[in-house]
Amino acid sequence: MLDVLGTTERESRAAEVERFYTKSPFPGYAPADDGNSLLDRSRRSAFLVDLDAAIAPDATVVDCGCGTAQLAAFLALAGPRRRVFGVDGCRASLMCGDEFRARTGTHNLQLVRADLFDLPLEPASFQVVISRGVVHHTPDPDRAIESVARAVAPGGVLVLGFYETMGRAFHCSRRFLSKITRKPVRFLDPILRRRDVDDEKKRIWIDDQYLHPLEHILPLPHVVRVLDRLGFDWVRTVPPAAGGQNLFADTVRPGALGMTSLRTGWMVRGLNDPDAGLVCYIARRQERS
Repeated sequence: MLDVLGTTERESRAAEVERFYTKSPFPGYAPADDGNSLLDRSRRSAFLVDLDAAIAPDATVVDCGCGTAQLAAFLALAGPRRRVFGVDGCRASLMCGDEFRARTGTHNLQLVRADLFDLPLEPASFQVVISRGVVHHTPDPDRAIESVARAVAPGGVLVLGFYETMGRAFHCSRRFLSKITRKPVRFLDPILRRRDVDDEKKRIWIDDQYLHPLEHILPLPHVVRVLDRLGFDWVRTVPPAAGGQNLFADTVRPGALGMTSLRTGWMVRGLNDPDAGLVCYIARRQERS
C-alpha cells in the first residue's frame, strides 16, 4: 500500500470519517475469504456482473473511495490483465484490503491512501473511474465529484454512486424512527431482516447506515448538471439494471417527466431496497475536439 498522506493532519470532518471507518471498516472481510469466495460473492450481484462485463479485460481502472477494496479486488481478480487502483483516505480500511491483496496474490491491484480532494492521479488517464458511495460522505460533494471526474480519460466512463434524495427518502424516515426507538427497527430494514447475514456484518451495516457522522443526499438532476458542466454525457442510471445490455451502452436521456418517474420508482422501492437509496449515474467524458 502506498500512503501519500502519511501523518498529515487532515481536515476535521475528514479525520472524523476516517476514525469512523477505522472502528468499522466497510465492507468487512470474513476470516475465510479468498479469491474464489470474493468472486463468487460478487457474482451474485447483477450490477457487479454487468460492470465486470462492460469493462475491457485490459482496461485501466480506479476506484476512488474504495474502502476495504472489495470492488477493486473483484475487478482485478476477474480481469487479470487489467490495471486496477483503489484509493481511500482510511488507513485501516486499506490495510484490510492490502492484506487480502497480498494473501490472494492479486498483483494487478495497487492500493493508495490519499485524500479524495487531492487525488495523486494523472488527469484524464483512466478508462473507467468508479466512485460508489463516497462523495456523499464528504463536506463538499460537488467538489468531490469534480475531483474524481478529473481522472476520466476522453471517451472514458465515470460510475458515480451516491445517496439520491428520493431514493433515500424511506431510509431517512427509518433512521429518524431509530433515533426515537434508540435502535433500528429491524423488520423495516431489508439487510437486518436477512437470516443469512451474520451479526457482525449487521453491526457494521447499522454503523454505516444509521450512525455515520457525515452524510449528504443528492438529487439526480443536480448531479447530472454538475457532470454536464464538466463535459460528460448521460449513459444511464442503475437502477434500472442493464437487462443484459452493455452497462456502458448509451441510453436515451430522460426529460423532466421521465426523470421524475425514475426517481419516484426509487422512492417506492425503499422498503426492500438493499442499497438504502444508493444509485449509480454512469456518464461518458466527451472526446476532445
